[in-house]
Amino acid sequence: MSPLLVFSLLLAVPTAADARPHPRPSPAVAMWDATGHRAIAAIAYDRLQPATRARVDALLRSHPALDSLSVGLDVSSPVGARELFLRASVWPDLIRRDRRFYTETDPASVPTPLLAGFPTMARRAGWHYLTRSFSTDGTPTQSLQAPNAATILPGLADAMADAALPASVRAYDLSWIMHIVGDLHQPMHGTSRSTAARLNGDAGGNAEWVQLGATSADTMNLHAVWDGLVGRESRTIQLDSLAQQLTAGFPLSRGGSDYTIPDGAALAAVVSDWADESATLARYVAYDFPPREVGGAPPRLTTAYLTLAGAIARQRVTLAGYRLAALLEARLG
Repeated sequence: MSPLLVFSLLLAVPTAADARPHPRPSPAVAMWDATGHRAIAAIAYDRLQPATRARVDALLRSHPALDSLSVGLDVSSPVGARELFLRASVWPDLIRRDRRFYTETDPASVPTPLLAGFPTMARRAGWHYLTRSFSTDGTPTQSLQAPNAATILPGLADAMADAALPASVRAYDLSWIMHIVGDLHQPMHGTSRSTAARLNGDAGGNAEWVQLGATSADTMNLHAVWDGLVGRESRTIQLDSLAQQLTAGFPLSRGGSDYTIPDGAALAAVVSDWADESATLARYVAYDFPPREVGGAPPRLTTAYLTLAGAIARQRVTLAGYRLAALLEARLG
């Protein structure tokens, strides 16, 4: 990837209100944090055609985890159906802490009994990101490994659209599609930085600690910084306000085909481009500081860094919402 591509991506970032100094990120516990995923889902849902939205609503009412996802909701109502869609976008992160599921990549994790409606009880940890790395000090890098978020998504989209499959499986796939589209637009999910001190990379910034405050004790890992850049809006009314601000700052009309899925385009190629955008932004923006020296203090992120990072995060969340809507229209419209 070249700095020229980064420049073209940054042209869409506003220089006024949406690029104002960004507040300190809150510690995040999940990719993009729940706020980011829910904002993406809200943007997408509100742009679906009525017929497509009805198909999405019907699918999610068959989700194998509906009992937990629909607590307090009347999913037959428009408000309840929309909130169910938002909750489903976060569900793949929730199963990380659900003991009914197991981590298939961990030899010590024992497979759990298959529950009704689920195609698997695996947590699918590798579906959230791409494993690859870059280096600026000559350290050998990791090449892209599969399966990953980008390689999994096209197959999930095809399965979701297959009316011959059980509705519960298609709904399961839909929740993963919503989540993966969001993760693919988080720059820290696109690559890692390999250095002489971290030959296998820094796990998408999870092992790269940075300083945010006045003291070296005021630190956070870089991945968490980027996860929390869009805020921590917990109530739906706050989230809707955030989604409206994001779409006003990055109107769909500005992006053209970059904000959608071009007619006739192979989804695998389109998704690969999304992942490459994130990897490029990570390399040239998120990692725009020297790696921490062995035994040294964590690098300090400047106000200018956080201002630009905040604007990029807002643009990426908005873009993910538009693209998720386009994907659902292409497969279910």
